[in-house]
Amino acid sequence: MSSSCSNGAVPVMAAALLCSLTSFAPLPVRAQPEGVVAVTAEPEHKIRFDNGRVRMYEVILPKGKTTLMHEHRQDNFAIFFANSRISNEPHGAKPVDIGVEAGIVGFASTARGPYSHKITGTADTPFHVIALELLSPMPTSRNSSQRTGAATKMLVENPRGRVFRITLTPGEATDVFTRPAATAVFAINTGRVSETPDGKDKRLWDFAPGHYRLTEVAERLTLRNEGAQSIDLVEIELF
Repeated sequence: MSSSCSNGAVPVMAAALLCSLTSFAPLPVRAQPEGVVAVTAEPEHKIRFDNGRVRMYEVILPKGKTTLMHEHRQDNFAIFFANSRISNEPHGAKPVDIGVEAGIVGFASTARGPYSHKITGTADTPFHVIALELLSPMPTSRNSSQRTGAATKMLVENPRGRVFRITLTPGEATDVFTRPAATAVFAINTGRVSETPDGKDKRLWDFAPGHYRLTEVAERLTLRNEGAQSIDLVEIELF
């Protein structure tokens, strides 16, 4: 199974640990093994959204809490919201201790087959991740998107999506950009942002880590940090 990950400016070691996390199984698992539940039946994977094309899970694991051994059958993007640690145990393999940092984004592919694992929170700060599971087939074409400006960095691009990290200091705004339909927006920290679409009134969004939005209509707009502290957002254009 292939995987890719990026996290902007965090240390290389953290990125390497994420790659380990998103390469859960050493070999593909074609049939669901005995004692393994579907991810939809794993109680710590809370389904926050499902429109038949995208299913969103949120997992928050305090120290000592363990998931069931569960199986993933769909490609997925994962967004991490806290500096934390877990023990990751792929099915049939030994547990591995892994550290993650807030703002890391990863991608796990199931092109070679499903994978199974269980995870345990091992840090005082709860492990917090949201996974976007892509239920639709691989697209034959992709959205065209161009984003410019120092506040925006592209983290990941592959046949299933394109991931951007937006960091804004108080009062700072992005350049004008087009946000395609089927874009998921996630807040990494706490703050307030305004969105001003072309020809429309400004709208405000107060958020905390893990808050999200999924857009259904393409818009051309700018974002501005309306709060008193820097903010980090992740936008994932889904293909």
